[in-house]
Amino acid sequence: MNTVGYVVGEVRTDEFTFVTNREIAPPRLEYIVVQVEDPRTGAKVDVLAQVTKLSVSSRLLDTSLSYNEVAQILTRISTSQPIIVGTAKVLGYLEGSSVRYPRHATMPGNAVTQAPDELLKRFFSQDVESGIDIGSLINRDNVNVLLNPNGLRRHMAVIAQTGAGKSYTVGVILEKLLDLGGTIVIFDPNSDYVKMRRDESMRVTPFADRIDVFRMPTGQAGRITDAEIGGSKKFTMKFSALEVEEICAMTGIPETSTNIRKALQTAHDNLRGRDYAPHEYLRELERIADGGAAEDARMSNDTMPRGPERARSGERGKGATPTGMEDFEKAAYHKANIDLGWDDLGGATDEDEPVAARAETNGNERGSNGKAPSLDAVAGAQKALKYVERISRVDIWGHEDVPIQDLLRPMNLSVIDLAGVDSWITEFVVDKVLRDTWGEATTIGLARPVFFILEEAHNFVPGGQGARSQAAHIIKRIASEGRKFGLFLVLVTQRPYKIHGDTLSQCNSQIIMRLTNPQDQLAIKQSSEGISEGLLADLPGLNVGEAVILGPIVRVPVMVRIGHRVSAQGGNDIDVVKALQDARSQAVIDRRERDAKAERAKSKKTEWVEELDA
Repeated sequence: MNTVGYVVGEVRTDEFTFVTNREIAPPRLEYIVVQVEDPRTGAKVDVLAQVTKLSVSSRLLDTSLSYNEVAQILTRISTSQPIIVGTAKVLGYLEGSSVRYPRHATMPGNAVTQAPDELLKRFFSQDVESGIDIGSLINRDNVNVLLNPNGLRRHMAVIAQTGAGKSYTVGVILEKLLDLGGTIVIFDPNSDYVKMRRDESMRVTPFADRIDVFRMPTGQAGRITDAEIGGSKKFTMKFSALEVEEICAMTGIPETSTNIRKALQTAHDNLRGRDYAPHEYLRELERIADGGAAEDARMSNDTMPRGPERARSGERGKGATPTGMEDFEKAAYHKANIDLGWDDLGGATDEDEPVAARAETNGNERGSNGKAPSLDAVAGAQKALKYVERISRVDIWGHEDVPIQDLLRPMNLSVIDLAGVDSWITEFVVDKVLRDTWGEATTIGLARPVFFILEEAHNFVPGGQGARSQAAHIIKRIASEGRKFGLFLVLVTQRPYKIHGDTLSQCNSQIIMRLTNPQDQLAIKQSSEGISEGLLADLPGLNVGEAVILGPIVRVPVMVRIGHRVSAQGGNDIDVVKALQDARSQAVIDRRERDAKAERAKSKKTEWVEELDA
């Protein structure tokens, strides 16, 4: 092994300083080795460390010297031998396939050598069962880094600012995880993964037959067409399969709105056992509102005096109401009075009305199950209509429900494309799929682990006071308990400070790319036990496609250059220069067409004038 320096100064078990020179100095982030001796046994082990800082100084050229003094000194001696000092962080040594941390420090004067490739491969590549090849060490292209899939049991976060390559990185992981047999579900708000059946040259990828793309049945034209992605399936939900609680969650009806919820439950009970669409549910609510008012009037009519006494009671005038009624009851009473035309009926009694007519009216007043709605349900039905009208206009409803069994197929990757869909609908879709899968996992159990990839995770499990998302509760639950049932999360975000702190901290493994926002860096520091101040300081200086990886998926924190991805990426930024060039070319074509059209019009006018003169 090549000697690159010697240990000097004060030495700690986690860090040491070494002196080197310009010719042999290892670059920053390079891996080096020192020997540590166990005083009890006398055995020596090779301890791996990483250079975190390099500084250059001179005893002769002190900072107290002026410019002229330095110039005179350099004139006499022509040069000053620099002192190069490096600082290294201790990573540990291998004992079998495990990394141990030394309990003793190396000694001043010990040689510092460059870490050989074979030792680095033992640390980052070898003895990793079914490893995911993520790329290579930043300073060693020939040393690959394999992620341990077992590390995903404690969930993972992929964090980077926009344009740093996080979606590309996730694509690399997904391709390898799919080949290993993974069942993967991606919630994709930006169509970043819809093109995974094709490579950049539009050739079919080796795993294309194991990828399904589900799209919302909306009328909006997607940024990427079905032809480009090789076709898609419609993602629909069966409205009649929704529980009242789900309807309330989707529409934002609070728990305190008991009357509205009672009306929704009444309509749900009345339609139970039928496969109904939203407009049919809406119609049933209207029946409850109208029929309930009529039922209230019928009941009041039955309790009013007969014959002359009833006629006298009508002297209170049109619109008058019996005493003791609440406001909403009065409203129902007035509506019934108008609808039934009491002024036209005069003093007619129930006995004067044909029995068949009364029976027909009675049936219409009641729900389809024959049970009359309560006054609370009637009052709530009027207010519930606007909520149900809103969801009835959404295009996601169909005769088929969420295809959970299709999503959970072995060795299959399902992309749920949510691009262009309103945020409240995307929240509901994420919540629905996760809850249905959670129910499957906790009741009958899952035959295989399922990996959920949540892009733009800060929108679905936000942190901070007042931040809300319908899907947040189930995401938090899976983050804290999902590993017991084989449900694992991969949260992908460019804004970690906006994610719920406890949820982010549940992601024990993290892949962090270029990140310059101080708030984001602070959120990572607070949520991750394995990141040091040195690694945090490195984040702004990472190039596109470079990442820091830490947690159970690697033996020690490591900086990598992300490897090659087979499939095409859907989230590429547009080439603005090329787009502007195309716009200039189109402008030239448009101008020529306008000039040609004007010339033709002028020619026809001349011919017409000449023809008149002739």
